[in-house]
Amino acid sequence: MTVVPEEVGRELTLYDVVDRLFGSRIGLTLNELLIKGCMDFFDEGQSVWRMPGRKQGLFRAWSHIAKRNRRLRMRGLDVGAILARADDPESMIHHVMTRLQIPERLWMDYFALELAKLHGWAGFVRWRSQAHHYYWQQRNPADLVDFVAIRLVLSLALIEDAARRIKRDFRYASLVAFVERFPHECLLRCELNAGTILPDYAHRVEVALDSASQPRIESLSLEYRLEKTSRESRTRAARIRELYERAGVSTAQLRAHPPARLRRLIDAVHEFKAGEGMVWTRALEHTYMQRLLARMAQRTGASRAGRAPSRPDTPAAPATMRAAEPANRPGNPPDTAVPDIEMPADAVAGVGGGPSAGDDAARGEPKVQTLFCIDVRSERLRRQMEALGNYETFGIAGFFGVPVAFIELGKGHETALCPAIVTPKNVALEMPHKHEQHRHSLFHLAHEVVHDLKSTVLAPYVTVEAVGLLFGFDMVGKTLAPRAYNTWRRKLDSRKPPAALMIDKITKDDALELVANLQEEMIVRAVEQHFGIKREAITNAMIRELREIALGERHGRSELAKRFDVDAAAEALFISSLQIEYRVNPDQAKLQLEHLAKLGFRIKKQAFLIGTALRSIGLTEDFGRIVLVVGHGSSSENNPYESALDCGACGGDHGLVNARIFAAMANRREVRTLLAEQGIAIPDETWFVPALHDTTTDEVTLYDLEQLPPGPLTRLDRISEDLRAAGRLCARERCRELAEPGITSAEQAARRVKRNALDWTQVRPEWGLSKNACFIIGGRRLSEDLDLDGRAFLHSYDYRLDEKGYLLENILSGPLVVGQWINMEHYFSTVDNENFGSGSKVYHNIVGRFGVMTGNVSDLRTGLPAQTMLQGERPYHQPLRLITLIEASFDHVMHVLERLYKVRELVENGWIRLLILDPETDRVSLYEAGGWQTLPFAPDPAAGQKPPDSTLERKVSV
Repeated sequence: MTVVPEEVGRELTLYDVVDRLFGSRIGLTLNELLIKGCMDFFDEGQSVWRMPGRKQGLFRAWSHIAKRNRRLRMRGLDVGAILARADDPESMIHHVMTRLQIPERLWMDYFALELAKLHGWAGFVRWRSQAHHYYWQQRNPADLVDFVAIRLVLSLALIEDAARRIKRDFRYASLVAFVERFPHECLLRCELNAGTILPDYAHRVEVALDSASQPRIESLSLEYRLEKTSRESRTRAARIRELYERAGVSTAQLRAHPPARLRRLIDAVHEFKAGEGMVWTRALEHTYMQRLLARMAQRTGASRAGRAPSRPDTPAAPATMRAAEPANRPGNPPDTAVPDIEMPADAVAGVGGGPSAGDDAARGEPKVQTLFCIDVRSERLRRQMEALGNYETFGIAGFFGVPVAFIELGKGHETALCPAIVTPKNVALEMPHKHEQHRHSLFHLAHEVVHDLKSTVLAPYVTVEAVGLLFGFDMVGKTLAPRAYNTWRRKLDSRKPPAALMIDKITKDDALELVANLQEEMIVRAVEQHFGIKREAITNAMIRELREIALGERHGRSELAKRFDVDAAAEALFISSLQIEYRVNPDQAKLQLEHLAKLGFRIKKQAFLIGTALRSIGLTEDFGRIVLVVGHGSSSENNPYESALDCGACGGDHGLVNARIFAAMANRREVRTLLAEQGIAIPDETWFVPALHDTTTDEVTLYDLEQLPPGPLTRLDRISEDLRAAGRLCARERCRELAEPGITSAEQAARRVKRNALDWTQVRPEWGLSKNACFIIGGRRLSEDLDLDGRAFLHSYDYRLDEKGYLLENILSGPLVVGQWINMEHYFSTVDNENFGSGSKVYHNIVGRFGVMTGNVSDLRTGLPAQTMLQGERPYHQPLRLITLIEASFDHVMHVLERLYKVRELVENGWIRLLILDPETDRVSLYEAGGWQTLPFAPDPAAGQKPPDSTLERKVSV
């Protein structure tokens, strides 16, 4: 390893070169200083002592502190002198780059290098700069220009300090000249400082470098390079000999090969090594696809018997997706040659434990329909419900087609409950049924005290003495008996008062009245604050008059000023305070009316959302009396990754609010009238009931039952019983995957998963979406009765109801894209957990209430922790690209893809493995290697066989 002049500024920063050549630690020190500054600025309430001046922006706030930072000056860093040269980040960047003599042609490459040093922090700053509605970004703005400017200022100070200590010039021109003039010295310095030097040469190299004799250094460098090359050659030769011996070729036969043939062999080994990971990935993907298709064909074979055989020709690909090369190219073996390494032994086993849906229907049992999120964890519950009774299940994205921003009771900010690619235009409020005086429970108050004390500099001296008994009692209860302790604690804890969702639009008159009431309330507070006058001393007429004066609708002296002898100057100051501090002014009133206009949905909008969602899943007729709308979320303690276990379609939040809104809309008589005009006739006796599936405990809770008439309530007892039974069966499956010991029954499994959800020592309360593999868009008949092992996103779709393809377009551009994000997050967190994942969560600390770091100072961790991806030292999640199966005609899908550039790009570039199952021809088309090829769609008698675990583990761990 050495430094090449062409790399400086393009692949290496100046301090990278200095660190390599002279053993300095500029890069590590720079990262540490920058991280500490970012922690102070981006804090969202975790610290009591806040960084001053944050409203000015990241660079200016940091500069204000850095100019007075004595610790930096004590370390020899003259940051203040550098910051005195410019006031804004753009000018500072120009100053630093010019001072370091970096050519302007390299500036963009250099900035990219700086951003890549702390990609987690840089990514967070970039996200914040684009989140214009994010509260903390509006309050404390920051962008990548600020980030780069701070990094360059610190790097300049550190480089100049190192130059003074080492007595060398480390500006660009001098550094490149040194590398070009003394390549032998650079080689030895890099080897020595990187720790890769041959042990028996280390002392000789140190002595030669200290002598500063270039002839001696050059001679030793040539000797060292020859010796290291010789040792590496012997190591590689031993590996090639071992490779041939395993292939049955003796050493004598190997030596008989001419040098040119051996060179080709070595080149082939290196070429294979470069793409070895993709070879195993393709093999794993093709095996999964084969097994999935074979089992689906086995499931649907009876219904398809008697049809005309599939046409032998292959559909032509459109111009944007034409074949670029043969499908079975070298390195990509035919599908039939892929070894069987995928499906578990019980993959085709039925669930049992209850009467079949067909028997229930034959007895006339009322059909119950359930709308589940497409989340892979819903697959188990759907399968178990269908096996227990006459349940018909559908899959839909967990926000149920209702993008909404939600303001929870007791919270003053909006939470977007929709996929990240969607910006909600409507807001739903949670309103209390009755107003109650807010009460704090014992433990609520204790937690506030603990947080405040932990956030102060005196915490180590007072925390234990002040709240040690309460906090220790809480810790012991959560650790030793989490279920019993949490049940007892909930009885003591204060609960949120009953609340209803406000989903209807308010009238203009109501909006004006609300704004006026708010303004008058602010005026009452201002009068008491400024003049000490209580509410009972002023009349409503006085309040209205002050509001009109502040809004510019009236002029002259107010009645309040006359009655309480307030002089004109004090009154003018008070009116100005109303307009500025209390925001009683025309501009603020206009803004408040705009916000109120976003509240709720108009009836036509409600009907449109419900109709679109029902058509997208093929539920337009034959409605049951009860339709469950099941959102999902997770429950766990002490888990900073909890949002990764919640609903991705709801922006990493619970899906209950969306389910409640959907059900409330679908139950509206006005909405059903409009839907009937569109051809969707929902019977009067049909009721939509929202529910929440806790994916950690597999419990399903029904909500808003007080809004139902007596008839549906009598049927919900049986449904609730079935939900509990299905949840216990799912819990048994989850316990098996979590390797929970001593589980012999579904009841034991249910108790165990409940304890895991309440136990704050659990590093893995559930596996989440690990092992996700495929995304199936089609009718339930494709996968009904198949145990897909909780690995499939299931989105219901009937292409016969989608003549123009708009519904499929929504599915592909929304839920599929989010599913692909989830899939890739798991993929990269598995193949390189330390760099793309988060490492072990055992060492994690929450920073500023917005991110996670390893230890006290590190880059922000951006992926999933090892406990979510690995089982011991071996991967639990199998790194597959998302296999997407669409049940529709080939031409239908092609017409939709032509309109979706982003989705088509994911398919063409291999991020999604796309399969199209044409139900009319039974042909399965796979896009691969730039073109379409046909896969077999026929039952496989070996579909249920499971390979030895060692085979699977060996191939995945490569």
